[in-house]
Amino acid sequence: MYMKDVPVDVLNYIMSVLRGLYFGEVVLIAQNGVLIQVERTEKMRVHPWQGIPKPAEWSEDTERNLRRTIERELASLYYGRLSIIVKQGTVTHFDRLEKQRFMDGDGI
Repeated sequence: MYMKDVPVDVLNYIMSVLRGLYFGEVVLIAQNGVLIQVERTEKMRVHPWQGIPKPAEWSEDTERNLRRTIERELASLYYGRLSIIVKQGTVTHFDRLEKQRFMDGDGI
């Protein structure tokens, strides 16, 4: 089973959240092949305080490749979560947790 297409407005929102992060993660949660939730966690080092850092601008290629990767990863996620990790304003990696539901069987 595959995820339904993510609406363009939702994908644009996800990209804008990612562009605004310096350290943190964005978690996309899927259920029944539908993206149901977007969570944002931002981390900030307060010691030693050096002000609020701003991420650098992304190139068009970077943004296009990241958007394609998110769409591809979500397309095959039916139940679970996709975490997009950001360090120093750059997406460093994706963590994927896929869950399985077994609807038939004893004790389930």
